[in-house]
Amino acid sequence: MKVLTSIIALSLLSAGFVIDAEAQLLKRLKKKAQQAAEQKLEQKATEQLQQMAEQMVEQSWSSVFGDLSADSAAGGPIFLMNNNITTEEAYSFDTITRMEIEKIPQQGSSEPPVIMEMYFNPDQQYTGSRFYNDEMKQEKGELFIIYDVKNSAMIMLMANDKDKFSFAYDWNQALNVADSLQRTSEPTDWEETEAWQSYTKIGQKDILGYACDGYRSETENETVEIWITREAEFGMNNLFRAHTNAKQLRGQIPAEYPQGMIMEMTSEEIDSGDKTVMRVTDIRQNTNENFVMADYPRMSLPTKTAQN
Repeated sequence: MKVLTSIIALSLLSAGFVIDAEAQLLKRLKKKAQQAAEQKLEQKATEQLQQMAEQMVEQSWSSVFGDLSADSAAGGPIFLMNNNITTEEAYSFDTITRMEIEKIPQQGSSEPPVIMEMYFNPDQQYTGSRFYNDEMKQEKGELFIIYDVKNSAMIMLMANDKDKFSFAYDWNQALNVADSLQRTSEPTDWEETEAWQSYTKIGQKDILGYACDGYRSETENETVEIWITREAEFGMNNLFRAHTNAKQLRGQIPAEYPQGMIMEMTSEEIDSGDKTVMRVTDIRQNTNENFVMADYPRMSLPTKTAQN
């Protein structure tokens, strides 16, 4: 009887061990299945974010830069994606200017002006910009562009309702801008200077409370009238040129305009009579706009040249 009882007890103990082992195995299998499912969902979410990011990049790139030719003046793509490029930890700006850019054809109606906001910090060699027009309002998300001369980088900060991320590009023209900053650092007596390069002084007037000098240039192809102030450069004299890669300004900003901040400019094509008018409509100083790169995780996409 004792032997039988021991056998039964041993059988029950063995059965309990087997059941417990099976339960532990089921728990581990369930955990692995859950982890696999979560990993799959995370991978799918990442793929969706990647796809969404690619679409935002394509749409934003086209609306701001248009079709940048690979055979640029720099001898290659102006911007080349680089997943390992160095940036500052944060970008801070204390001055924001608002400019309207309007193209007025001789025939037909004008399109609504493009609004360009430029961000500056006189103590740093970087600048930022936003563009607004009807085309961009239709796109999902926001785009802020930083031109970083020090790191030869162009950074696109992108955000939508749920996510923030960034893309970094090598900026081949940054050294040209740096050289320009160095070359134009020598002082010039502008009160005594009646001509500069191909420009002749035409007078003075106030714009937004700033004293401006007017200059005019005429060639066989176009005439340009430009109003410059030197009371509020904000360190933008040549950093402004960084923005000329945007399609709204490409081919419009004169290469050798008199030093200072452009407050107004009108260019007219001789043959067609078409005009481009740019005017600063607002200047905000003592602002405190900060963009922390840690808030915009770097996205890695397949390397693309500037014409894509």
